[in-house]
Amino acid sequence: MRLRTEIHRVRLGRDEYRVITPAWRTAGASLYAGPGGWSMELYLDREGAEDLATVWALAARSRRSLVHLPLRAGTGPAGLPPVPSEDRLDLLLVHHSLGFPPSRWKEVRARLGAGTPHTVDLPATDFPPEEAIDHERRNFVGWRDELRFAGAAHTLVITGSPTAFRLTGSQLHALSREAPGRRFGCRPDAHDCLTLTHEGWGSGRAAKGVPGSLHITYAWRAE
Repeated sequence: MRLRTEIHRVRLGRDEYRVITPAWRTAGASLYAGPGGWSMELYLDREGAEDLATVWALAARSRRSLVHLPLRAGTGPAGLPPVPSEDRLDLLLVHHSLGFPPSRWKEVRARLGAGTPHTVDLPATDFPPEEAIDHERRNFVGWRDELRFAGAAHTLVITGSPTAFRLTGSQLHALSREAPGRRFGCRPDAHDCLTLTHEGWGSGRAAKGVPGSLHITYAWRAE
């Protein structure tokens, strides 16, 4: 998996942050807060799904970087109703070892400036196949490898360990591979999707500043 990016370095006081911004091949991703504040909605077209899976793999490996996806600047998948600009969200993926406080993101983003072009090569084997994942491990005492959500400056901030990004990334990778070839006849309500939640499925815990559920849908209407 190859990804073109821009690298930014931002200093705030004594801290320096390295921010990676993917150079998207497509505008095929739209993230926004859904009606009623129950969940966030992320719609993807074919290339948007492939890009997101690749970025997830990058986040799993980027122990010293913030991975920024400026989704608000794009148009989103074709064929979908327009979303008001005030409801749209950017996405920031953060390795948990950085201890990055989401409240600092607004200052960091304001100082990004022009980045340095860089190409990243990621092995396709980064994501374990679904049949190789031991989901029972989540029931063990001390399990901490879940994604955590927070909201800051019109951005969904997702923080996680390499294991958390790889486990959820395997779901995204499967969606990007399987959804384009799957149809459900003429049912208008049918769709291919997955749901990621703050601190894991069924936790029921509220995220700070955003809903605790992220519903990711493959948009066939964009094909």
